[in-house]
Amino acid sequence: MYDPKINEVYLQQYYCTLAHLLKTADVEKKDFFAYIEAGCLPQHSYEWKENFTLHSFLSTQRCSNKIIYYYHPRHLLLLHDLVILHRYMPLIEIAQAWSADFKQHYLTKLKELDAFADVLQGYDSAQTETFLENEWQRYLQGIYGTCSRDPTPENIALQEVLLRRVRSMTSEGAKEALSAEESRALKQALGVLEAILAPFAPYELAESPRGKWVSAMRAKYSL
Repeated sequence: MYDPKINEVYLQQYYCTLAHLLKTADVEKKDFFAYIEAGCLPQHSYEWKENFTLHSFLSTQRCSNKIIYYYHPRHLLLLHDLVILHRYMPLIEIAQAWSADFKQHYLTKLKELDAFADVLQGYDSAQTETFLENEWQRYLQGIYGTCSRDPTPENIALQEVLLRRVRSMTSEGAKEALSAEESRALKQALGVLEAILAPFAPYELAESPRGKWVSAMRAKYSL
């Protein structure tokens, strides 16, 4: 029988609650949410809602008002830097600087991987900036905190490139068989992806990039 508690165990193992972040980083709650509002910190990656039932022989009342937010532990590193920087810089300037840094590191990783053609083929400068801004917003939304073990711009770029290459090599998973050379290339890509993708919570694993493009491809092509 499926036990939903295994999802809670996953979150507790790999993520931090708001209370833990505030206590460990010695940050006030209002400051924490100001950082998020300013675009300096990503939002939560998971939202856990608990339903309660209060019962006696007289009546039963159900309510669902307890919500626990889970954040990637990288928030602790970001908070450390933010607290220091905010002594000298307004949040809007920090957000602008970190956005520019994210985009530059992302592009540098694409260049290192010789992967401009994989991701930005045919893009002019405006389209490239739009793509990078979308990636930055996905990062701020907490999406990459869900998908990546360590959501740095380098790892996010690498993940994007490898997922595109895996989908291309397998024709979106439709190719029936691979040559020996294709199998070696796919196995290598899957090994790197396996290392940088998050494990994912059990309830979402099958539909996650890990489930659809690592586990499923390993099984299909016996890798």
